[in-house]
Amino acid sequence: MNILKKYIALLVIVLTVIILVIIRLFGAGGFRPDAKKWYEPSVTGTNIISEKQVHALNEKKLIINLDDAGSANDYKYPEAVNIPAGSILENENLKTISKHNGPVIIYSSEISVSARIWMILSQMGYKNIYILATDTTNEVLKYKFRTDTTASPEL
Repeated sequence: MNILKKYIALLVIVLTVIILVIIRLFGAGGFRPDAKKWYEPSVTGTNIISEKQVHALNEKKLIINLDDAGSANDYKYPEAVNIPAGSILENENLKTISKHNGPVIIYSSEISVSARIWMILSQMGYKNIYILATDTTNEVLKYKFRTDTTASPEL
């Protein structure tokens, strides 16, 4: 009984942590192993939309410019909402996105910024989000790959 009294505080802490882990594990928003769900649109390219497709959309669309205000991309879509990439996770910006019914199109002068914001928003559960890509062709290497002729395998 004395041993139990010595370690009662430790037991309470350990049991509390175990109970919280079990609740988190079996809860509705627990650990989500949905990596396949997140990478499939990127691999298939269904998350990328071209300028022609944007103009062809009949639905009400929300276009978000991720560049800073006054950038060169402002003239492309004057109806676009300007939200800098660093402040996309602020509550008022997330409310703007969640209240919108229809496609949300994000674009930036750097495609990597748009891709990162798309991944964050899609992992947060937002649906119908697309990346505006001006150049939809695959990457082409600038230089031809050549092996190093000075290095040779050691025998």
